[in-house]
Amino acid sequence: MSIGHRPSDETLTAFAAGQLDEGLALVVACHIEADQESRRRLRELEAVQGALLDAVEPIPMASGPNPPATAARAEPGPAAAVPMSETGMPKVLHPYGLGPWRPIGIRIAMRRVEVPGAGARVFMLRAGPGIALPHHKHTGVEWTTILAGAYEHEYGRYAAGDFDEADTEHDHTPCVDPVEGCTCIVAMTGSVQLQGWLGRLLQPLVRF
Repeated sequence: MSIGHRPSDETLTAFAAGQLDEGLALVVACHIEADQESRRRLRELEAVQGALLDAVEPIPMASGPNPPATAARAEPGPAAAVPMSETGMPKVLHPYGLGPWRPIGIRIAMRRVEVPGAGARVFMLRAGPGIALPHHKHTGVEWTTILAGAYEHEYGRYAAGDFDEADTEHDHTPCVDPVEGCTCIVAMTGSVQLQGWLGRLLQPLVRF
């Protein structure tokens, strides 16, 4: 596997420090699992952060009354989706619930990835060979790791293992590989804004 697109230094540093929203972090983790070079960069960042922590003067915790016993009891939350394990899925996805594949267009399907507590929406997309997705931009970020196949747009070609890091400064028209198709996992904040007259027509139908 030849990987040509990786997370920015800022993104990988935030991932190493545990500062990312869990939904965004999950998509980064899918890339890291596939890419030896990103794993090496991550180990270096973690070593640097560990050295910085060792150099910090420890601060004693303030003493105070013990919290009431009821504070230690977590309130029951909504039931999570049942985790699913499938052949070929990244191992980091195994603890998370995966919804069923649902068609959202001709030869395009989506499935939800349940990430409790995440601010970003996480889902998988599967598109058939040669599909051209509508020209669009975003009001937030759209981070994508390619799981199989490939697509390309104005910023390059993205194949299995690649990480596509888009934000409000990017607008693109992804075209799926004409032979392999594409399956990817996406974390998105904000909303998709379709461009052009056709985009304006389809915009009410978009529910990512």
